[in-house]
Amino acid sequence: MAFSIGIKKHIARWQQAGLIDEVTADLLRKDVEKTRSGFGLGGILAVLGAVLLGAAIISLVAANWEVMPRLVRVVMIIVVLWIGYVGGAWRASLGDNRFSQALYLIAAITFGAGIALIGQMYHLSGDATEAALLWTAGTMVAALLLRSPVLVATGVAITALYLFMVLDTNDSHTYSWLLPVLLFISAGLVWYTKAQIARHFIALVLMAYVFALYDDLSGDWILWLAAMAGGALFLGDALSTAVLQRLTGWSKAIGAYGFLMLLLVLSYFQFDRFDSEVSDQVIIGFGILACAIAGLVLSGYRNLAVRWMSYTVFSLEVLYLAFKTIGTLIGTASFFLSAGVLVLLLAAFVVRMERRLQKKIAQAEGAA
Repeated sequence: MAFSIGIKKHIARWQQAGLIDEVTADLLRKDVEKTRSGFGLGGILAVLGAVLLGAAIISLVAANWEVMPRLVRVVMIIVVLWIGYVGGAWRASLGDNRFSQALYLIAAITFGAGIALIGQMYHLSGDATEAALLWTAGTMVAALLLRSPVLVATGVAITALYLFMVLDTNDSHTYSWLLPVLLFISAGLVWYTKAQIARHFIALVLMAYVFALYDDLSGDWILWLAAMAGGALFLGDALSTAVLQRLTGWSKAIGAYGFLMLLLVLSYFQFDRFDSEVSDQVIIGFGILACAIAGLVLSGYRNLAVRWMSYTVFSLEVLYLAFKTIGTLIGTASFFLSAGVLVLLLAAFVVRMERRLQKKIAQAEGAA
């Protein structure tokens, strides 16, 4: 909603400046209304309310769990599930995309709580990771049947919970293949339900999975393979945007997450593997600086996320390298003086680069 309001203000300004006529302005406003996401502030508040209400239900039931008869406990869980899923489907059939998703979320939270409480009540065998898997499976099935974007995002979030739980069990043989399968199924559900937010969750969980797998197997090849894959995705967006967009519909975000994966791997090697070796840190640091500059040159003019990641990483890396090399050789006052000069030079660099990028953006828009 906030983005559409901002765009409408720009449209009004363009119309007043004579850049577009009234007919074009009306067409642009209609297009904004048609294509904007219906899940604005109201939807966010509805989901937040659903989370709080779900937590309240769980707390209330857990606090009075021992004094309730078993049949009442089971019936209460089933009733909440019924209200959440059936009520959500009813609201969705009326075109309500906010409270329907909130009701689905309440049902999903209740389903997870029900697994834990019923397992405790009947002393069922199993551990927390198996319960998380059952919770994930049930949520994904519900997302498929109800075509709910919120349930897809919730399923991915529970998958992340499963990952963090399984790391304590040292059962790498299971999650190493099972988690990619779950994320692949989630990607299919994203395509089926048009779940925009869940795609970001999948990318973040996938990056966490890479580092978890590396921590378990202690193989440098895992991180280098992830870095190469991230670099390839970044280059795919930077050099073949139209092709990647046609194949995925998510070119800019894929390029940005690939770029982030590359930077994370290089930063990990710089700070963790070569913590005591200044020369190795400097070599990796120059590699990070080269990646930041490549991000600006190849993709910064059109991919805002890559652009600001490049600025941030470049600035922090320059300051860090100055601290590790020059800072250890000079006094405190001299270092602060040098750091101040560096920050001013970085500011000048950003200003000049922004001007160049704006010209490149104007040229790209003119060519289009």
